[in-house]
Amino acid sequence: MSKILNLTPLGLSACISEPLSRNFVRVLFIIFFAMIWQKKISLRDAAPYTKILLLMAAFTAWLMISYVWGGMKIPLDDDAIEWIIFSHNMLIFLLLGVMIRDEKILTGILTALGLSLMIDNFYIFYQAAQDVIRPTTFLHGSPAQNSTIYLILLPTFLVMMLREDADLSRKIFDAIIFFTSLAACIMINTRSAWLDLAIVLPIILAFRLKSRRKFLATAMVLAVASGIFLASAPQTLHRLQTVTSVHSEQSVTERFLMWRSAFNAIADNPLMGVGFGNYESAYQEKYMLDDARERYQGHAHNVYLQFWAETGLPGLILFCTLFGYILLWSWRRAKNFYGLIIFSATLNFMLSGLTDYSFASFSAMRIYWLLFAVCVAGIKFSERKNFSV
Repeated sequence: MSKILNLTPLGLSACISEPLSRNFVRVLFIIFFAMIWQKKISLRDAAPYTKILLLMAAFTAWLMISYVWGGMKIPLDDDAIEWIIFSHNMLIFLLLGVMIRDEKILTGILTALGLSLMIDNFYIFYQAAQDVIRPTTFLHGSPAQNSTIYLILLPTFLVMMLREDADLSRKIFDAIIFFTSLAACIMINTRSAWLDLAIVLPIILAFRLKSRRKFLATAMVLAVASGIFLASAPQTLHRLQTVTSVHSEQSVTERFLMWRSAFNAIADNPLMGVGFGNYESAYQEKYMLDDARERYQGHAHNVYLQFWAETGLPGLILFCTLFGYILLWSWRRAKNFYGLIIFSATLNFMLSGLTDYSFASFSAMRIYWLLFAVCVAGIKFSERKNFSV
């Protein structure tokens, strides 16, 4: 099977082409069902993934209930419907988990992801050199969504760089990807992303570097590199100086207003929410505060408040249970570098959700589930026996 599957294009397109990546996933689904039809694979191959599939099924079912209860106001051709049927995001891990049976495929996908991210890095460097205040990736999402992509992938290449069993050429490759990506992430100028990295990267160092001397030396290198990147562009340095300006920065005060609006929506609809996909219209028509200056926002700028306000308390609980389970499962396997990658990427994703609706980025979530699939397969190859997710 590994000989007929070339998954490198999926990794290579992930950070640079939304349509190509989306269509490649569609092709994978066709191949997946064709293999089942031809009995080259069996649904029994998905048995190790029972727990997480049940959590996804419960989450999906509640989204459907919330969608129907809210009046089904999302057009059937709207991208938001894809969250319900999971045609491009969550079930990627199942497809790849069943299909990947060769560790060389894992290495190929991770290498392709690194090259894809590197292309974005140089694109961001070019924009920064042109004095663009908020550079974007080739995926052209919002700055926060672009930062989420980096928050998911940066831990990967730091962990890979710190691997003891990797050869020197691989470590150099991963180091180049990591430091250029760190610079690019800083230059996107999303301050919350900087704070997330300041929490997660030291955790990775503490876990991988048992020697205090190595930990301090590596942490110093990261701090110095980050300082250089922060000072490399005037607009980035200005953003750094405003990190603590909670009451004077419009983007910060605007978030407080949007969170108050979300709390008001929750107070009116604590159990069921306003209905899946209805938050934007509810916010615009009823819950936007008079002091809000950004009049065209469509989400709560907080993934937890968004799910509670939109899908009710069950939606929030199921969302937190799903990713909390992944966090706990990967933490228990963090001695395996694949487990540490999943843990770090998931923690970064959950932290970023405190200040943005990170789950709304189809591209970022596709990358997350792609990375999750690769790492779960890597853990499976390592454990072999008694493996389950």
